[in-house]
Amino acid sequence: MASRDHSGSITYLFQCGLRGFHVYKEVWSPIVGEQLKRCYERNNCYNRYAIAATKRLRGRLADSTVGHLPREISRATRFFLLRGGVVCANVIDKNHRRSPLVQGRLEIPVQVTAEMDLTERNKAILEKYKQIVVSNYKEPGMDGNFDDCTKEVLKELDYDDSDTDEEIQSNTDSKI
Repeated sequence: MASRDHSGSITYLFQCGLRGFHVYKEVWSPIVGEQLKRCYERNNCYNRYAIAATKRLRGRLADSTVGHLPREISRATRFFLLRGGVVCANVIDKNHRRSPLVQGRLEIPVQVTAEMDLTERNKAILEKYKQIVVSNYKEPGMDGNFDDCTKEVLKELDYDDSDTDEEIQSNTDSKI
């Protein structure tokens, strides 16, 4: 993980797994270095903050979803995007791996780049996003071994969804 400043913007890089490859492997084959767009998936019935990775697939007129950011960081990423941040992902390995959740679904390793314009407010926003990612997401070790973190993820996701996006945004804006 690294932070760096260049040409009027601030950037935070981290590695994570692009989840859901078991669903999209029939339509998409990852290529090392391939850049994927990230966008909020408004009508996702499994995660109201879902961030989809999309790509224009051969024979399709519109971008198609090829995976999702881990649920542990999707909420923070959603609000990062709402504040003008740009998030993209680069495939770093074409081979899939098992997700660290007990369901054992498949994911593709990617390097995520989170970027914003260089302002004092955006520095604070990016630093908060970085803290949330580091505290909520655990990347499997290089040897493929990892601790099953399903219980911690489910426990931390057991929150009250009664707040609307606007209420959460106003609460977050007042803290920064």
